[in-house]
Amino acid sequence: MRLVVILNVNPNPNDHDKISENREYTLQELKDILEVNFLKFIKEITFYDNFEQFKKNVQRHLNDFVLNFDFGYKSRTRNMYVPAFCENYKIKYFNPDPYVQVLCQDKFMTEKFAENFGIAVPNSILLFKHSYQKNLLKDLNYPLIIKPNYESESIGITQDSIVENLGDADIIINKLFKEFDGVLVEEYIEGKEIAITIFDNSEEVFFEEVELVFPKSEKIKYQAYTSEIKQKLGIEIKKSCYLSDKDIISLKQLYKNLSPNKLIRIDGRIKNSKFYLIEINANPGLYPKSVVPKTFLVNGYNYVDMLEKLFSVHLN
Repeated sequence: MRLVVILNVNPNPNDHDKISENREYTLQELKDILEVNFLKFIKEITFYDNFEQFKKNVQRHLNDFVLNFDFGYKSRTRNMYVPAFCENYKIKYFNPDPYVQVLCQDKFMTEKFAENFGIAVPNSILLFKHSYQKNLLKDLNYPLIIKPNYESESIGITQDSIVENLGDADIIINKLFKEFDGVLVEEYIEGKEIAITIFDNSEEVFFEEVELVFPKSEKIKYQAYTSEIKQKLGIEIKKSCYLSDKDIISLKQLYKNLSPNKLIRIDGRIKNSKFYLIEINANPGLYPKSVVPKTFLVNGYNYVDMLEKLFSVHLN
């Protein structure tokens, strides 16, 4: 069984940004990193620059195993394209299934799903351009964070997305409506930001929490994972243990009912010792500097160790 990696390489060779025009691209360095490290414990790996290339060659890979990084563009179902395609051809794949992809791409519905497990979420409202009125915001507590409902990778979220009054909120909402379908308005949770990585390899559940330590800068008013921080400044990761025993039980139950035997990352905040779920990432990054590899690293796994833990059961 070969490993097949579907990338999303920017067709513009002069553009080296990971996020460009609200689309997420794969940097060349990821291909090099994955190839060097995967070949330490598997025999063969095939790369495609995008999903279209893979589709043209699908008959070659009916018995292979797919890892996807091409998450589509401008669609509220874009994250499900590759998993659904693999399901249709009965090809085994690493990423969570189409249902999980669609659910996690919808931030509002993700929060509603989490509430069923007794997990706290920020008070929020989902807005659409055809029905939006300013008075819909009158019962929310400021500051608010305003973001596209169907996006990931901090797309559409900047420091300006966090507002302290109704007038600024109205400006940001109308600005987002020009580019995005569906805008989520949440009460901003001031507190420690944590990320929980969960993965079940059928032998044990890897469940680890880390705190995201944001850079200090006069230009950064809010300690939130906005695009300025994620794409340009970076963050530090350190082990943490803010979650209560009840939180851990609830999150493991959520994982078991949502995406067992798949890798997910849950992002949240700790306010007054209480955990609030912000979102679930069904396709967490595997760059060495991303949150998941750093989480494995602070728990004693180097990069190759992490890849073996995640993939060896599928590829050997």
